[in-house]
Amino acid sequence: MLKGFRDFLLRGNVIDLAVAVVIGAAFTALVTKFSDAIIQPLINRIGTGPNSDHPALKVSIGGGQYLDFNVLVTATINFVLIAAVVYFLVVLPYNTIKERLAKSGEEPAAQTEAELLVEIRDLLAEQKKAS
Repeated sequence: MLKGFRDFLLRGNVIDLAVAVVIGAAFTALVTKFSDAIIQPLINRIGTGPNSDHPALKVSIGGGQYLDFNVLVTATINFVLIAAVVYFLVVLPYNTIKERLAKSGEEPAAQTEAELLVEIRDLLAEQKKAS
């Protein structure tokens, strides 16, 4: 039972997945900090900031509560940044390598039985003419 579990864990796909999850979590934290430190203040400034009397990206819903669209815009930018990096640094190179391997591994199309028989016939005819 433990041998099967060990074999499962040591398969390449499981290890690759574990590495991808760890790197993905670290990258997500990096992008989140970037958004919190740089993007969010810029959006707050554009939206006239959280302490403004006339916030452009905040909608009052009564009772002193607001719908803060600054956070939504920041989360959207965060998502687009992560998706772009994953696409350009993971998906695109993977597809390129996959296509190259497929092209280099292509074998010439096998001849059909009829094509082989025609080729044999032609070779025999040439040999007959030569002798």
